[in-house]
Order: sequence, then structure tokens, then C-alpha cells
Amino acid sequence: MKAAVASIAVLVLSTVAASRLGGWAVVAVVDPPTHLVAGASNTMDFEVRAHGQQPQENLKPKVSARSGSHWVLAQTTEVRKGTYRATLNVPSVPRSNEWRIHVDAGFGRSRGTLLPLRAIGAREAAPQLSDSERGRHLFAAKGCVSCHVHSAVDIDGEMKKAGPELSNRRFPADYLSRFLADPTIKATAAANGWKMPDPKLRAQEIAALVAFINAPTQLSGR
Repeated sequence: MKAAVASIAVLVLSTVAASRLGGWAVVAVVDPPTHLVAGASNTMDFEVRAHGQQPQENLKPKVSARSGSHWVLAQTTEVRKGTYRATLNVPSVPRSNEWRIHVDAGFGRSRGTLLPLRAIGAREAAPQLSDSERGRHLFAAKGCVSCHVHSAVDIDGEMKKAGPELSNRRFPADYLSRFLADPTIKATAAANGWKMPDPKLRAQEIAALVAFINAPTQLSGR
């Protein structure tokens, strides 16, 4: 009996280890920033969800930001199950206009990358983004790039195979809004067997993503 229990324990631990080393996860920023403040602490909460669904706790994610030759590493802590908080301090001198934030999830080779963010002074006005441009940033920050390709979001990733390419796709706005709020309204899985997980979006985020995906022309971007 003891040997059987020990064997089961080893099997469970091996399965967990395999999941951690070989699985994939979506990195989704909870409230994606539109900019950074130079010379100040910038906090960002993000979730790590295996296959876009199950929150993963007790990870050791690494978050960094790079601008040209400048590079900074964030302090990262787990604030609740599967949700982590990164605190970044980007220097005010020398001043760099844009920073790109990278998240190494600590779950296999899963990672997330935000589109470049401006670093502004403490007294400067925050940049104002259109709905479609905000949606372009959300497409990266919410982990859509983990499974989808869009030509206006130039982030390299390992997955990008589970869902269809969206560069030239347009959808009825009402349907797309409802689908992003509740992907189960389309029960049929894709040809590869994957189903869209719930991205847990707010109403304003959905509106911005709809504006981006349905933009009549590709946004100017990198």
C-alpha cells in the first residue's frame, strides 16, 4: 500500500513538473498602462493562466523593461492566486522616450510583451489614445497574441497557432462584443480542437478591442 501511494505521489509530482516545464500559459495584464512615469515607481498587475484558463500560483516571474541600451528589472510579488504585481522604476536621466515591457511568466517558456510605452515626466499630461489604438495595445497586453496573429501587433511568440489570424478579419460589432464577453456563445471548437478561453475583459476593453479588430485600415504601428 505504501509503495502504491508513493508511486501515485511520484506520478502526480511528475505530471505537475511536466506541466510547469512544457506547458504554455497566457500572460494577461489586469489594467494595462498607457504610459510610464520616468523617475517614479510604476506598478502593473498581471495574471498567468495555463492555456488561458487556470491561474498559476507560486511562480517566479521576471519582468523587465528595455529602451535602447537601457534595461531595468522589476520587483515582482504574488498578490493573490495566479496574479502578480511588478514594480518598475524607469530612470528619468538619461531620458528615453519608449520602453518595452517583457514578462517571463516562469511557466515553461511562456511570456508576454507589451507594445512600447512612452515614459513621461511626473507633471506631463498622460497620452490620449483612440479606441482602436488602445485596442492595439490591449491585443498585446491581454495575451491575445498568445494565440492570434495581427499584422499591426509585431510581437513574436511561441503559440499564435490556436486561433485564426485576425489581420484582415472583420466581424459584426455586436457579435464580436458578445463573443469577447462570453466566448461560450460559439460552442464549436477550431479545427485544431482549441476553444477560446474567457479573456475576462471589461466593457471598455471590449469596446477598444472591437474598434481595433474591425478597423477599416491597418493602424500605423511597429
